[in-house]
Formats: sequence, C-alpha cells, structure tokens
Amino acid sequence: MLTESKKLITQYRHYFKRLPHYQYWLVIVDNHFNDRYYFFLYNRRFKTKLVRSYELLALVHDKQKYQQVLADLKSVSQLSIEYRDTAHLVEPTPEIKVDKIHGHNF
Repeated sequence: MLTESKKLITQYRHYFKRLPHYQYWLVIVDNHFNDRYYFFLYNRRFKTKLVRSYELLALVHDKQKYQQVLADLKSVSQLSIEYRDTAHLVEPTPEIKVDKIHGHNF
C-alpha cells in the first residue's frame, strides 16, 4: 500500500464518525489549476443545508498513483463518490442566505 493511501485512510477514519442522522459522501476533485487530485469527505445532518467538508489528501497528478489510491479507498469505504473537475466549475449547493443558528440571519 502506498504512503499516500495510508495517509488518506488514516484521515478518512479520523473524520468519518458514523454519527446518527448524518449523511456522508466522498468528493474527488481533479484540480487543473494546482495540478493535483483532492480527496474530501463531506457530511451534513439530515434536514439541514449546512455542509461540512474535510480535506483528506492532496495528490500530485499521477494517473497510476491516483488509480491505486482510489482503489485502496474503495476497498475501505462504501460511501458514494462524487467526481468534480475544475475544467467544468459548478456551484454544488446554493448559497445559504439565512441560517439563524450560525449567525447568517442578516
């Protein structure tokens, strides 16, 4: 197993708490601006709009390493994976304008 895979899995286990009433998913971003692949763990509580993300790994563009790290991640995780590419930037969620709990109520 690659050292990058070990680091990714360690970070994954640290942030994936398996809390009840939470939704978790993975996001992999192919960032052409920084020439890296980024692995994130996203979560949100059910019936809320606030999404949290945790960066798990930043991997230099190397197709073989990327495929090996992805295979290692899939062997550990059953979460759904969303793939993003900076060549096609899309706003993943609408902006939260009113959130009285976190102070966005102006």
